[in-house]
Amino acid sequence: MNKKTTILIADDHPIFLKGLKEVIEAEPGYEVIFEAKNGLEALAIAKTRHPMVTILDIDMPEMNGLVAAEELIKLVPEANVILLTMHKAKDTFLRALDVGVAGYVLKENAVVDIIQAIEAVMTGNSYISPEMSSFLLSQRRAANNNPTANELLHTLTPSEMKILKLVGNYKSSKAIADELFISEKTVSNHRMNILKKLNLNGKNSLLRFAIEHR
Repeated sequence: MNKKTTILIADDHPIFLKGLKEVIEAEPGYEVIFEAKNGLEALAIAKTRHPMVTILDIDMPEMNGLVAAEELIKLVPEANVILLTMHKAKDTFLRALDVGVAGYVLKENAVVDIIQAIEAVMTGNSYISPEMSSFLLSQRRAANNNPTANELLHTLTPSEMKILKLVGNYKSSKAIADELFISEKTVSNHRMNILKKLNLNGKNSLLRFAIEHR
């Protein structure tokens, strides 16, 4: 008879824990032999009883799942840890990767994803919920479509750059016009063009930008 994969689940919501356990044990070869209601309890069980897979909810009392995962992996580097979370938070996800977490599953999709996650980590692979991957990809695309301040500044003409610099020196449109020997209307037109090119809105947005990037 093949040895079953032993699993620890830690979650402070009993109904969710019970449901996830049922999903896992419906699959041949998996057995949830340990349960915990907070990170501290999960860490104590995992480091002494050595389950083959440890599944930790991030949002738990006493010690959150991410901290518990980090502590466990320090003590047992070969531990297969899967984190559960309700939140699509990029920083938390990146931190989980840094500490060595192998699986990252969104709770809203846990019933569908958890078996694939267990299979992946048990074969030395990583698993991320597809919805989390899509979220990270969309964030990356948004970042790529959102030019940096320096990139936007390069769209300005030399005349517009001069005016932006003078705005940053708290010069009024009249003072800028006098200094550059142009009309106030020309300064106003330049200011409008600069606002459009820099994607700025609001009464003092140009002044704030000019001060921050002078």
